Amino acid sequence: MIGDLPIVTFDTSAHNRLVEGDPCFEAAMEWINSSMWFRFAGLSVEELVACPGPKRESLLAACRRLQNGPSECLLPCGALTEQLILAHFSDPSTFDWKTVNVRWLDCEMAIRHSEIFTDEQISREQREFQTQRRMVGKQESDRKRESLRPEIQAIFEAHGEEPPSAFQVAVSRLANSDGSAVWFMAKQFYDRAAKTNTDEATAKEFMRVCPPFRALIYAMFIPWYNSAVRDYQSGEKLNAGINDLFMSVYLPYCDKFVTAEKKSQQEKCLREVASVAGLETEILSYDDFCDSFSVPGVRRTFAG
Repeated sequence: MIGDLPIVTFDTSAHNRLVEGDPCFEAAMEWINSSMWFRFAGLSVEELVACPGPKRESLLAACRRLQNGPSECLLPCGALTEQLILAHFSDPSTFDWKTVNVRWLDCEMAIRHSEIFTDEQISREQREFQTQRRMVGKQESDRKRESLRPEIQAIFEAHGEEPPSAFQVAVSRLANSDGSAVWFMAKQFYDRAAKTNTDEATAKEFMRVCPPFRALIYAMFIPWYNSAVRDYQSGEKLNAGINDLFMSVYLPYCDKFVTAEKKSQQEKCLREVASVAGLETEILSYDDFCDSFSVPGVRRTFAG
């Protein structure tokens, strides 16, 4: 919270719901502006910029309305993570993730003055970038299912074990194993940003003291669990897209994270990430968020 105001962040899907004729629009805007601190996720803004045509203008207008109350914008996922890593690398002994400046002031100004929203070339480039990122994420998920799954399932069979039926069980076992892939992935992220070759102990310590980074690393193992580990009949399905999972980095920066993803997979996945990462963030569907304030005489017509 900032003072007495709870902090709320919307996934891109929730931003879209605001402009799709939702009858809660005015009530939601009034409530957010008067009772909450709104934090834009930089990744969501990038996806809104990538939206083609007139809808982008409607999204911009809604973002401006959100700026009528207390608000700020955080950096895109990659830049935000890099800032945290560089701050820790510079001085691990005094590192405090809450004091690292990850605010995206240029984006706040652009929303007010529409530069990034009205530039068609920027929109097209961002759209191509997002398409490529989703393609890479799907290819990686397919690779895990086709090549890694047979290896992992053979290990369970050799030890006479059933595959873990829940993500938390699977990732906890992985983190506690020798030469854990969890710490290896954390080290890769750290080394890429800091341009160094750190040790496993540093990667572990950074995960411990930096909740946004910890959430991101655990989120990266959702596809591993979903495609390669779980029993397809009894294991919990967690099938969020790559951008849905990258949103995990914003969870520690808000009290409420709101998603309107139609199949609720992002909601399920981020709840798992929040739990295993020890976060107190409340992950809500857009409908549940609207239910948390009174809208007399209004009935929503969209499925969450």
